[in-house]
Amino acid sequence: MDRLTFLGTGGGRFACILQARATGGIYLQLAKDETKPLEGGNVMRIHIDPGPGALVRMLAKGFDPLKTDALLVSHCHPDHYGDAEILVEGMTEGGSKKRGALVTSKSVLFGYDEFGPSVSKYHLSKPEIVKGLAPGDSVDVFGLKVEATHVVHSDPTSIGFRIHTKQGIIGYVSDTALDPAIGEANRGSRILVLPVTRPLGARIPFHLDVEDASKIVETVKPEIVFLNHFGMRVVKDGPEFAAHHIYKKTGIRTIASEDNMDVNIGKDIEIQGKPQHDDI
Repeated sequence: MDRLTFLGTGGGRFACILQARATGGIYLQLAKDETKPLEGGNVMRIHIDPGPGALVRMLAKGFDPLKTDALLVSHCHPDHYGDAEILVEGMTEGGSKKRGALVTSKSVLFGYDEFGPSVSKYHLSKPEIVKGLAPGDSVDVFGLKVEATHVVHSDPTSIGFRIHTKQGIIGYVSDTALDPAIGEANRGSRILVLPVTRPLGARIPFHLDVEDASKIVETVKPEIVFLNHFGMRVVKDGPEFAAHHIYKKTGIRTIASEDNMDVNIGKDIEIQGKPQHDDI
């Protein structure tokens, strides 16, 4: 049994600034031995896009930042990297141990035009693995395959992630405009985490609205979709309406994720403390 936890489901400038939804990112716990519970040394712990408040959110949830094994950062915008440096310090036990992995877009590590870098040279010297990926690249993170996937965003080096777990592939799409290559890159994903920053019919550059998201779901055809990264207008309108629209369009189970929501992943996918707006 693996577990996916949403430490925040907000995204975009104003939802982040006002904390209309938390922006702590996603915390993934993968069982090394599926016959044992998620505890102690039986777990690989991965934190994806730790935005502002990630450290506080994980502590409130009872997660130990000293036990993080890998940080994945999709691009160089603060709602995705805000707490990355302090979490590198946690992962490396205050910088005292060379441990853990930092896997990011190239802008986060090296900078690109006006973007970044967003992690200092000091912090880059601490993890055991530091890797900047471009779409199509992959890296072995302590036996776990992590691929970088295509997205289209204002940071041109932005990437998504495909994480190859024993329970199936988790496709994580970061901020993006609609592009057919995104759906193709995520085919075969059992779980799809998809950003819906804008409501239906209110597309802006470099972000998905609800209709755009439904087109990606139609291509990928995952077992389940978790909508994430809600902008202010989606929060105000109700993310459950976005989930309902996508389900009606695609027939695929679609969940409007909620802050602190846990998802157990085994033969079945079960949501702990089932969210109020599960539209199936």
